[in-house]
Parts: sequence; structure tokens; C-alpha cells
Amino acid sequence: MPSTSTVITRLSDLVDGQEAVCFAALVRKTRGTTKANQPFIKCLFRDKDVSCEAPLWHDHRYFPEAGSWVEGIAYRIQVRASFNIRFGMQIELLGIQPATEADAVDGFDFDELYETSKYSAASMTESIRQRIDRYITQPHLKQLVLRILDENLELFSRMQAAAAMHHNYTRGLLEHVWSMSRVGSLLVDHYADYYDGLNPPLDKGVVMAAIILHDIGKLRELSYNPVEARYTKEGSLLGHIIMGRDLVRDTARTIEGFPEETLLCLEHAILSHHGKREFGAPVLPMTLEALLVSFIDDLDAKMNAAARHLMQSRTEDAFTDKLFALENRKIYKGIPVEAGDPAEDAPF
Repeated sequence: MPSTSTVITRLSDLVDGQEAVCFAALVRKTRGTTKANQPFIKCLFRDKDVSCEAPLWHDHRYFPEAGSWVEGIAYRIQVRASFNIRFGMQIELLGIQPATEADAVDGFDFDELYETSKYSAASMTESIRQRIDRYITQPHLKQLVLRILDENLELFSRMQAAAAMHHNYTRGLLEHVWSMSRVGSLLVDHYADYYDGLNPPLDKGVVMAAIILHDIGKLRELSYNPVEARYTKEGSLLGHIIMGRDLVRDTARTIEGFPEETLLCLEHAILSHHGKREFGAPVLPMTLEALLVSFIDDLDAKMNAAARHLMQSRTEDAFTDKLFALENRKIYKGIPVEAGDPAEDAPF
């Protein structure tokens, strides 16, 4: 495949039966054995918008060398696309080589091969800081949240929120927390006013602190890679909920005079934010603050999974394929309308 004067097709633009040259990042290689006891390798390639599987059976010309292909790097691939009603768009590899700087003449840009948040890290971080100032008035709690945020900001600004399911793209964790803080600010104001007879009142500071820190353990549970986050050994053995609680507890112990009741309620909201034991929560939410955090987390995660599933759907049907994050239900696409002006990158 020559690296000059070549028409390049985006992986996400492939149509059934098309032969094309694409740039794509190799996400994953999975080995298996057929019912006839023949080995195969399934390679998953992706660009910014879609992932396509390339099955390599034992007699494929590239099967012997596929074991040396490196996950997480970009390749220049020649493919034939085929749409399968069960597996979606798949690709047959006709040629493959690592993409290099020389491929820039054909438009190669690795940043275009993986998904990122459409919002900048700076704008989302500033928005979160404004909510910290507004809602976390207890000085020890504010010091805790700001310290953890500042000490982990570089990785926080890059990490995916998950390996799959929701916000599983660069800056996804920060976007998830920013989105939750935006929803949380509306709900804490509403419910604090609605139930103004509560004594003690709804603790807005604990809610906002828990929203910001509920997934902080993801920074240790996952290993960042622009193509796909992977679980660390500690992440697999302990999980982000426990590791996040430990980080919060250890940091709070370094702040002299940190109120025990505040720490207890914050820890509880973090430990229970998955809402149900079958979803991995060590304990169930047993405070109003913890309930609110778990509901907001579940809402934001599922809305992200559903909205992205709709935007990435390539079926010609009125419904999407089944979505695992929503108990394998399909989603109705509705009737498209003319696009308006793009949203301005200014989270608030």
C-alpha cells in the first residue's frame, strides 16, 4: 500500500461491500477456537466514531503474523467491508502495516482515531471549581476536595470513566463528574428547598463532594490508554469504590480537625453510589445525600450510554441494536430534524 496519493476512507464511513484503505487503531485481539477445533483471532479496530471487527481464521494470510500486532497503535489497513445483521459491520483485512509519520501526507492523525470528550478539560474543571465554591462551604470538606482534585488533575483530565458502558473515552471521567455536578446542583437546590423542614437539612456540600469524588478510585482501577482503558491488577482485585474511599479517608486524616460525621457521610455516599449490591455497591444508600448521588450517577451513566448508542447506530431500522447497558433493549431513533448551530464549548 503506497503512502502517497492514496484515497483514504474513514473506517466509520465504510459501506457494505466497499473496498478501501483506512487508518484505524487496533483496540483488542481475542483468540479462540472454532467448533472444528481450528484457531482464530478476532481483531477489533476503531476510529473516532466506530469499532469494526476483523476475524482472522486459521487459513487467513495474516493469521501467522497477527500475534505480533500491537494493541493501542495505529495501522494503515486495506479492507473489504461486509455488514452482518448479527455482528454489524465487519472488515476483511486485505493489507496491513503500522501507520507512520510518512502517512500524514494522506491525512493520518492518531488523535482522529480515538474518541474524546467534546468539552475541554479546562472548561469542565473550571465549572467544577465554581460548584465547589458555591456548594461546599464546610472548610475542611472544601480543602479535602480541592486537594484531591489538584493532586490528581493531570490524570483526571485524561482518564476514561470506564473500560466500557459509559463515558469510555478520553476525558470521559471528567465529563461524567462535570455532568453529574451540573445535574446535582439543580437537584440539591430543589430538594433542600422542597424539604426545608429536615433537621439536619440536606447537606449540599456532602452531595457535591461525593459527586466529585465518587469515581476518584477509577484513577487507580484503570490504566489510561487513548484507545481503550484497561483494568490494573489492583483495580481487578479491589475495585474503584474501595480504592476511592481509601484515598478520601487517607487524605481526610491529614487535615487536622476534619469532622468525623462529615467524613462518615461522605464515605458512605462513595461506598454506596452504585445503588445496589448486584451493581457492586458494598453498602446500600442509607442517607438522603447518598441516595441522591446514586440516582444522579445512574442517570448520567445510562443517558450517556443511550445517547451515544443512538448517535453511533448504523442500522437502517427505526430502532437501534440492543443496548446492554439498558438491559438489552432497543432505542427508537425518532424522525431526524435539520441540524442547528453546534453547541459552544462552554460548560457551566
